[in-house]
Amino acid sequence: MSEKERAVKLAQETAKKLVECGTVIDDHYRQFRELRLVTSDLSFQSALLNVEHAFFMVVQSMNVLRDNLRLLEVAEKKKEIE
Repeated sequence: MSEKERAVKLAQETAKKLVECGTVIDDHYRQFRELRLVTSDLSFQSALLNVEHAFFMVVQSMNVLRDNLRLLEVAEKKKEIE
């Protein structure tokens, strides 16, 4: 198996793991959001909001990674990678 084939296979495996991880992250995000909505302590709400924002940043990074993995596969299919 060539390096290109290995890279495409690894990209596909990574994309699958991103979906699994994204599901778990989404569940945890929702739990933190629920906690923020039910608490009356403003400083605790602020801390929870910061956690929610961090989750958002993680998801954005995962989206960038997923998009670049797709671009790698497309380049390989179009034979742009030689």
